[in-house]
Amino acid sequence: MAKRRTVKRTRNGVPEYTVLGCPLTKSHALWCHGLCVPKKGIGLCGRVSPHTVTGRTQMAILKHKIKQQESQRDSAKL
Repeated sequence: MAKRRTVKRTRNGVPEYTVLGCPLTKSHALWCHGLCVPKKGIGLCGRVSPHTVTGRTQMAILKHKIKQQESQRDSAKL
């Protein structure tokens, strides 16, 4: 009978080559499906959630829309 090979396990974490899938869809895709509600920019999978990251252009559009809404509120008060 063959000897059983023992495997010594360590707590080094997950190897870099391992693909962490989305816990909501059980998918092993490399991209985010954008289904979770991230906490402080981190998704349920533990990675930075790209659907919360806003770029320069998106921030400029948001600021412009906020200014428009404020000016509409001010003109409605008069």
